[in-house]
Amino acid sequence: MWKSYNRFYTQIIKSEAGSIYQCRNVNQIPSVKRVSISCVSNNPNSVKSTLMTLSALQLVFDKKAKIVTSRDSVVLTKVRKGQPLGAKVFLTKGSAWQFLNFLTFNLMPQLDLTKKIYFSKRNSDFKFIIKSSAVFNVLKPFFNFFQFLPSIQVVFGFKNPPINDKPFFWRLLKLPVASSKKDF
Repeated sequence: MWKSYNRFYTQIIKSEAGSIYQCRNVNQIPSVKRVSISCVSNNPNSVKSTLMTLSALQLVFDKKAKIVTSRDSVVLTKVRKGQPLGAKVFLTKGSAWQFLNFLTFNLMPQLDLTKKIYFSKRNSDFKFIIKSSAVFNVLKPFFNFFQFLPSIQVVFGFKNPPINDKPFFWRLLKLPVASSKKDF
């Protein structure tokens, strides 16, 4: 599946970007280096919620998830340093293309495209949040267990893109992105 999307990316998106930017080298066009997906439980003191996030990410992405631990102690929420809070998965190469394919063809039709996704010009990463876990078909048979799954944060890391090319890359994928709240 990811091979067909890789072909789509190399043939269509890179040809459009090359014709618009007048690029001589294909490596100048921005591409995704890795995708980081993390999910932190709402109740950090509950082992059940931490295991729920860990198992959900492993089911969805078929990769071993790493446990996210707290860096500092927080007295108000009774979280100690080193306590497990959630899970994180890193996708690279083929699995990153597969997730980008899922994002473009399955998740984007369910998004509200009237709201823009904002990104920071200072940071080279692109972050957004998936609020509902119901978009993943793998989790639907286990709805009773995963119905209270917290929101999932997705971070795309680029291969050294210039800052001006990042919004162009996401607009090629037909994502409604804006660099600031003034850009409507």
